[in-house]
Amino acid sequence: MKLREFLASYPFDRRNVTDEELKMFDIALTHDSYANEEASRNMIVGSYERLEFLGDAVMDMIVCEHIYRNTDLTEGAMTELKKEIVCNKNISLRIIEKEVDIDGCLRVGEGHKEKRTKDNIVEDIMRADAFEAVIGAVYLLYGTDEARRIINDIFLK
Repeated sequence: MKLREFLASYPFDRRNVTDEELKMFDIALTHDSYANEEASRNMIVGSYERLEFLGDAVMDMIVCEHIYRNTDLTEGAMTELKKEIVCNKNISLRIIEKEVDIDGCLRVGEGHKEKRTKDNIVEDIMRADAFEAVIGAVYLLYGTDEARRIINDIFLK
């Protein structure tokens, strides 16, 4: 799937993405294995790690706010619920359930490709990290409300 098609589809629903915005999403969907292989060919390509750091914090904040506003749980119970919602395994499963095709858009190195078909081999942690990076990009480009809309739609409904 092409990146513009990916961004135009659920849950992002972003059409008319500018070239500058596209560059940030391209970085958000680049695993460090791909970036490292490109670096060995003297090409500088960013990976999703910095955006994933930000997106992880944005997700935590939005999920914590949702739990606080919509439950009367104790602090300890809120922490446990948040951990359950934002753990890599759950993020990965929800993305698969909601048919968000991160796997098809993720740029990975040859070590993460099926030898015969060249399809991406994406582990739960890679899928979750890439999604968090995309959330980081959404937050920077479109703000908290748009990040909240996407996170609510996938994880909190």
